[in-house]
Amino acid sequence: MKYSSFLEIIEQGAVHFQNHPAILSAHADGSAEVLSYSDLRERVMQRCDALKKESFGCAGLYGPLSEQWIIDLFAAAIAGKRVVLLDPSLPDEVTQSLIDEYEIEQVLPGENRFQPCSAQGGQTEYAGHILVFSSGTTASNKAVILSQKALAYACWNGQQELSCGTDDIIAAILPVNHVFGLVCTMLWPLCYGAAVGIGRGMRYYTEDPKTYHVTILVLVPTLLNYLLATDSLNPECHTVLVGAAPCDAQVLNRIREKNIRVGFGYGLSETASGIAISVDSRDPFALKLCPDTKITIAEDGEVLVSTPCMMEGYWKRPEETAAVLKDGILHTGDLGMLDAEGCLHLSGRKNDVLVLKNGEKIFCPEWEAELSKLLGNEIALALINDTLTLVAGNQADEAAVKRAADRFSKDKPISRKIMQVFILPGALPRTATGKLKRWKLEEVIYDRSGNDG
Repeated sequence: MKYSSFLEIIEQGAVHFQNHPAILSAHADGSAEVLSYSDLRERVMQRCDALKKESFGCAGLYGPLSEQWIIDLFAAAIAGKRVVLLDPSLPDEVTQSLIDEYEIEQVLPGENRFQPCSAQGGQTEYAGHILVFSSGTTASNKAVILSQKALAYACWNGQQELSCGTDDIIAAILPVNHVFGLVCTMLWPLCYGAAVGIGRGMRYYTEDPKTYHVTILVLVPTLLNYLLATDSLNPECHTVLVGAAPCDAQVLNRIREKNIRVGFGYGLSETASGIAISVDSRDPFALKLCPDTKITIAEDGEVLVSTPCMMEGYWKRPEETAAVLKDGILHTGDLGMLDAEGCLHLSGRKNDVLVLKNGEKIFCPEWEAELSKLLGNEIALALINDTLTLVAGNQADEAAVKRAADRFSKDKPISRKIMQVFILPGALPRTATGKLKRWKLEEVIYDRSGNDG
């Protein structure tokens, strides 16, 4: 079924799935509380009625995933509140600044250590919409405005290529304040009668799959690697969906060797998650487009997307919205090509291409792969004051890094030589899904060096 709102998801779930488990909440002893689809509908509508009586117009949803978190998400959106998904891992002072910036008048569910914004008076702009934060790989995080219809359509899109149903249990162990976790571990199963097993946090990553007897695991590559290393895939698991970041083909093959179906997806916050996916394909990186998704490739190789799941824009950033969303077409910043069968092959990010002063271009991932072999360190390339720079993290040996840079640059023309090296005391800046924040390297270096690198 193709839904157009959260109310339809809740109402139709109660009709079609009735007493089937919707939400599972595990206890430390391995037992679990069960909320049925009928009970979920009753709880959501009761909460919705209560929220409609309150005058605030914008709610911030905060905290780890819980039964109440899910109920408040549906209820607040159905009640016509704008809902901002806050990251509970951020420091309190950062969260408070977001509450002020995004005009959040009430923090749910019941979180009271923050001071809500009180000057808006029940604002109604983008009523019923959900604001999620972009991953921030190319610029500082932006709040993406998504309609209920876009999010529901994204679930239908994915269901056509990789289906779930009443026999499935999906563990919600990814952060649901990110669109991949929100759509694929919570909204998608609740649209189609599967049960959502609420993750209990990092401490239980290796236990939750077995506790819930999950049939479908939705993972980012780093978490997949961890579960493989700790042999934590439970015997009932028949499908693993990987997304949000690049993944090594060897890792995907290791899943197949366990007779587990593998899905590998591509999507963005701006498109309410997935727009292309491979499922048990011989080439997992040949991504079939989801229904009603159209992709063209620009002259410079950029992937351009048209989809019914498109964002409304970035919250109060009209210029940045206009820069990427042109006539309904999203300029993704990703590079790729379409093969003869119409499958999408991704090759990197536009911001992974450094344009030198003479117009020459360097595709960073290729160089970084070679440099990593020489160094065995976490490294990245950047242009600092128009100078090609090698940045190494985790207090790498500066002399060794310089020797490797000189060795690497030896046979290259002067314009393509690495001319300077910076060593960071900690890890390179990355997003929650492990993507390098290349744009932030210059900022970090300026902070370390005073103000001018």
